[in-house]
Amino acid sequence: MRLILVRHAKAANGEKWADEDDLKRPLTKKGVKQAKQIAKYIAKKYPDVDAIISSLALRACDTAKYIAKKQSHSTFFLNPNINPDEGLQGFLGHKEEIEEDWQTLVVVGHEPSISEFVRFICAKGTLNLYVGKGCVVELEREKEQEWLLVGLHNF
Repeated sequence: MRLILVRHAKAANGEKWADEDDLKRPLTKKGVKQAKQIAKYIAKKYPDVDAIISSLALRACDTAKYIAKKQSHSTFFLNPNINPDEGLQGFLGHKEEIEEDWQTLVVVGHEPSISEFVRFICAKGTLNLYVGKGCVVELEREKEQEWLLVGLHNF
């Protein structure tokens, strides 16, 4: 099984949105370009993604939608458990969906949840990892409970 974790592409400045609903913060022009590059990369390397899951944040949803446009048979759905404030517990609560019979799953989320999740499932907390905006983290399950970090790409 492959698990592709994507940190949403570049979004509008969070400080400028301090008085607004953070879930409505949009992608910037650069973020749209990044999202398209991410979608093209994933489509080329993983043309048969089974499912794409996104947080409810607009910046993540829009990044995920660009990925979905390049996948002809993917299921696309939103999950509040991977919203920005959910943290590692949100990702771990989402684990049963990862355990489905899917071969390739894309999850579009946020930091620090992505790096914490990778650190937890790949290195039992010993990996020092920071995932920047517009980054793709590729994981493969080697055995029942063993995951390997096989790719890290910034766009």
